[in-house]
Amino acid sequence: DVFSLKKIEKLLSCLGNPQLSYKIIHIAGTKGKGSTCAMISSGLRGAGFKVGLYTSPHLIRFNERIQINGRMISDQELTDCFNKIIPFVDESDPVSTFEITTAIAFLYFYKKNVDYAVIETGLGGRLDATNVVKPVLSIITSISIDHTTFLGNTLSSIAAEKGGIIKAEIPVIVSPQKEEAKSVLRKIADEKKSEWIDIDEKYGFVPVKEDAFSQELVLYEKKDEERFSKWLDSHSAETWTPEIIKIPFSGKHQAENATTAYCAIKMISKQEPNINFQKMTAGLADTFWPCRFEKIQESPLIIADGAHNLDSIQKLISQFKRYYGDSEITCVFGASADKKCNEMISELAPNVDRFIVTRSTHPRAAMPKDLYEM
Repeated sequence: DVFSLKKIEKLLSCLGNPQLSYKIIHIAGTKGKGSTCAMISSGLRGAGFKVGLYTSPHLIRFNERIQINGRMISDQELTDCFNKIIPFVDESDPVSTFEITTAIAFLYFYKKNVDYAVIETGLGGRLDATNVVKPVLSIITSISIDHTTFLGNTLSSIAAEKGGIIKAEIPVIVSPQKEEAKSVLRKIADEKKSEWIDIDEKYGFVPVKEDAFSQELVLYEKKDEERFSKWLDSHSAETWTPEIIKIPFSGKHQAENATTAYCAIKMISKQEPNINFQKMTAGLADTFWPCRFEKIQESPLIIADGAHNLDSIQKLISQFKRYYGDSEITCVFGASADKKCNEMISELAPNVDRFIVTRSTHPRAAMPKDLYEM
C-alpha cells in the first residue's frame, strides 16, 4: 500500500516525534483550506503567538511551504533539517517527497520553538502524511470533487477521506458543506465522540463593506439572531454588539473561510485565558495569501487567481463579473495536464474576450497547443 502512515510515523519517531512538542491545528478540505490556514495563523500572530504554517503546493519557491510568523524557512535551515532526516530514510523502502517535506516542517517548528503550528493536509486526510499529528482542533473546509484518482469520485467518498483527520474527542469545525458530504463527516465525528461545530448552524454573517479585494463582515452567533436584528435596527451598542471583522479577500466563499477561521481562534482563545481576543480578530485583517483574486498591478489591472477546478473557476467568474463585468477581459490561462482543463476553459470562454495560453516550467503543465485546441 503506497498510502500508509507507517513510514512517516517511523521516520518521526527516529527524530523524537517533534510534532508532539507544540499545539497543532489540522486542516483538510478541497477548497479554502489554504486561505483558512493563512487567516488562522495571522489571527494567532496578532495575539503574539509564534506560529508555524505548513501548506502546499508552493507558488514560486519551495520554501513558501514552511513559514513561521510569515517568514519562509531559509535555504540553510531547509538543508540543515533535510540532512538531519536523511540518515533515517530507509533506501529499501523510501519515503515520498511529501513525507520528507512534512518531517522537515515538523522538525523546523520544533527547533524554532513555535507555540502553534497550523498544518494543511496535502491530499485527502486519512492517509495524508500530516495525519500523524495530535491536534487541539481539526477543521474541514468546503469539499468538492477533485483528485478523484486518489480519493474517489463521489462527494461522500471524498468526505470519508477528508474526515479521516477527525480525532477522538478533539473538536472539529466544519465549513458549509453539501448535505452528502456533511452527513458523512457528522457520522465520523459522532463515532469519535468529537465535539461538532457546524459553521452554518452556529454563525450568521453579513458583509457590510466589500470591494474587489477586501470585505468587512458582521458576524453573530445564530442563538443571538434576535439581538442581532435589534442591533441592525438601532445600531445601539449598549447591551450587545456583534463581531466585526475585516479580511483582505472578497467573495462569499472567503467570508465562509473567515467565519471558520474566526470560530477556530475563538475556540483557541477559550484555552488561552491570558490572550487578548480582540488582537486575534484584528490579526485576520493582516492575512497575506497570494493568488486568491490578487491584484498584481493597477494599470492595466492584472489579477492573479489559482482557481484549478470547476467549482473555483465558477467562483472566480462570478467575482470578476461582479466587479469588472463590463471590462474587456483577457484571460492568461495555464494549468496542470491532469486537471479538467476543457471544463474550465468552456466555463471561462463566454465571459472573456480573448485567451492567451501558456505553461509554467512544471513538468505536469499542460501544453499550450493542447489548451489552444480546447
